Amino acid sequence: LKPFVTLVHYDHPQSLEDAYGGFLSPKVVKDFAEYAEVCFKAFGDRVKYWITINGPSIFSQNGYTNGIYPPGRCSNWLSLNCTGGDSAIEPYLVSHHQLLAHAAAVKLYREKYQNSQKGQIGLVQAIDWVIALSQSQADIDAAFRAKVFMLDW
Repeated sequence: LKPFVTLVHYDHPQSLEDAYGGFLSPKVVKDFAEYAEVCFKAFGDRVKYWITINGPSIFSQNGYTNGIYPPGRCSNWLSLNCTGGDSAIEPYLVSHHQLLAHAAAVKLYREKYQNSQKGQIGLVQAIDWVIALSQSQADIDAAFRAKVFMLDW
């Protein structure tokens, strides 16, 4: 049995949310790298497969577009149950900060731990497959944009 350790799976500590908004803030990048380092040091002798973030697009969309995952942020124009957030901007900020945090952890692992621990590191992307509604160029282009949005992280 080979463990695959995921550092973030659709959530983050409440303390970071309270302190600065979690993944809404660029401050999360440094904290994520420090958290990753603690994990690499503590478990790297036994873990050979690291996943920095599972489904970053799912976390961004469900946590900050439609508010069904923590922290439950979304725009009130999207749903009457939404009390905070900006569904037009926040998912993009969160996605950006997730990628920066991922990159910081990968850089740290590759420079400081990979040679001695002999592990691998990456992220897991979850997507919905999209096909064009019709053969019109507009529909083909829309399907392409949707795939790019989900896959080109």
